[in-house]
Amino acid sequence: MKSIKSYSIKAVAKETGLTPFVIRAWEKRYQAVVPERTDTNRRVYSSEDVEKLRLLFKATQKGHSIGNIANLSLEDLQEMISINRGDENIIHDDNSKIGTNDLDEQLELCIQAIQELDADKFEKELNNVSINFSQPQILEFIIIPLMEKIGNSWSDGTLRVVNEHMASVIISSFLLNLKDTYKISNNAPKIIFTTPMGQQHEFGALVAGAVAASVGWKVIYLGPNLPSTELIAAVDKLNAKCVGISLVYPPSDPDLKRELSKLKSLSSKVKIFVGGRSAKTYSDILEELNAKITIDLNDFKKELQDLSYE
Repeated sequence: MKSIKSYSIKAVAKETGLTPFVIRAWEKRYQAVVPERTDTNRRVYSSEDVEKLRLLFKATQKGHSIGNIANLSLEDLQEMISINRGDENIIHDDNSKIGTNDLDEQLELCIQAIQELDADKFEKELNNVSINFSQPQILEFIIIPLMEKIGNSWSDGTLRVVNEHMASVIISSFLLNLKDTYKISNNAPKIIFTTPMGQQHEFGALVAGAVAASVGWKVIYLGPNLPSTELIAAVDKLNAKCVGISLVYPPSDPDLKRELSKLKSLSSKVKIFVGGRSAKTYSDILEELNAKITIDLNDFKKELQDLSYE
């Protein structure tokens, strides 16, 4: 029998970290919970519903597919999470292979929507992804391959600029929303993400921001093309512990090297992470900054977890 205490969908979203959209979708598609209804047809959730949704969210973050676990009992979910507790340093585990064919199909549907310049369809497909797959699966099997596909197609002329712009706006919004699904403590360490002046490609910074939020960091995203002087001011103002920078194109730019060299004035206590496909081509100046070049998201996640305990 369900407990007497009841929650509105807004309250459930606050308690679990899930968005109302995902909660409703998990109800309708998988019957993960079955809330009662008021006389005015509003959903009312019990304490058990809230706890189950919280556990389901935690399990999907560890790589489990919602379709495979939606109907498990509270006890089974608690046991599953307890067994997987030692895997917290891994951005994807063996369970990330669950539904790989479905992920491949979903990726193709996203690409098709971009090619057709169908913004509504693309947003719908990304919403389907967020409902059915875990954050590690979404990043590894959808977002990163999608970004690579868009970049390559734009470079070789098979994708028009307008298609790339449409996809960029929608993916950016999706990643920002993904970051905001995590409940972050007010005392959490802060990390700022941006791209330096002249660097317009922000996907890498947004992906890294979602990963940082998943391990409890307070993520401040300042957008692309930010002058180093402004980044330094933000670090000082917000007392940020780390900075994350994405470098994509061009692979060698004297102006960018000069811009990056200004970061030498940052406190030595501030850890600088640099990712993106052009990061290694700036290794000389990054070494002077004592910056960490990080390409692998698993390594990045583990480093942030270690730093959060210092």
